[in-house]
Amino acid sequence: MSVQKNRILVLDGLRGLAILLVFLFHGYYIWDKTYPFGDLFKDNILVKYGDLGVQLFFLISGFVILMSLEKTSGFIKFIKNRWIRLFPSMLICSAIIFVTAGFFYERPLGIPGWKTLLPGILFVDEGLLERIFKTDFPVLESSFWSLYIEVKFYAIFGALYYMFKRNLALLGIFIIYLVAVSYQILEFHHLLPAGLLPYKAYIGNFVYFGWFVSGALIYIYYNNRDKRYLYAFVVATICAMFYMYRLQDMTRNLYLIVLVLIFLGALFWEPMEKFFSMRIFTFVGFVSYPVYLLHENMMISWMLKINSYVQIPYWILPIVSFTLVIPVAYVVAEYLEPPIQKKLKSILK
Repeated sequence: MSVQKNRILVLDGLRGLAILLVFLFHGYYIWDKTYPFGDLFKDNILVKYGDLGVQLFFLISGFVILMSLEKTSGFIKFIKNRWIRLFPSMLICSAIIFVTAGFFYERPLGIPGWKTLLPGILFVDEGLLERIFKTDFPVLESSFWSLYIEVKFYAIFGALYYMFKRNLALLGIFIIYLVAVSYQILEFHHLLPAGLLPYKAYIGNFVYFGWFVSGALIYIYYNNRDKRYLYAFVVATICAMFYMYRLQDMTRNLYLIVLVLIFLGALFWEPMEKFFSMRIFTFVGFVSYPVYLLHENMMISWMLKINSYVQIPYWILPIVSFTLVIPVAYVVAEYLEPPIQKKLKSILK
């Protein structure tokens, strides 16, 4: 397995945990109208809130992106590096999804057309492209949404970082988050001025920016042990839990708190660090990006195919189907992505 220099191993393990949580959500909960077992697992808390694995991804990104910014000399170079990191797998996985859709015809999102490829390759969400080009852009994979948020964060935080330095950049991201949440709360209570309603489509995704701030703050504390940043992390994380105005769901928030504690424990408590540095977690973390891009529709299609030929216990059916996606993701991460990245680096020197 190729390993990037200066990489904190446990972060790969945490990525592994995050993608496994997302798998539980997609494999057992969200597509209950499509699964052979319907909504059999709808009351299982572990799978019901597995989508919060995305928040764990955002925490990790906040940590890693600030670390990357500190090691990069300028904004253009930073953006080039992020694009080289994200684009090859997105291109390869989008092509795999598109080409194999005829075989995986049971896909919940249907057989994709050519236009479905554009949002992922551009890292621009479908809604914005539809407003620009005045035509529909069907979704290739619903899980791509979080990548579009990440890219916005990279661009905005990167620009702020090189213009105003670290602390002001973090403050700027946090203010953007507070504005987005305030907008959402006002809309929820029907207090939003009518003139601001058209901006809903542009503001919505920024409600996740609080998690990036939390991840970046804990990176600073990880490096210098200045408790001011730990206290700031606590405040930012509490605020981040207002995202999507869901503070009233206490079970969901307890799940989030547990994930935050796992994130902290893996970074600062040696037994948990060793646990999440085990090969099973770091391997899944290594392939987590292509797995995230590929798994949802492909996995569910496999579930339906397998169930039509072999009767296996419903609780294990998603696990078997998910396992079939892993080798494809491994080939992408280990053999297909690196040469493209290497070529792009030489072109974009």
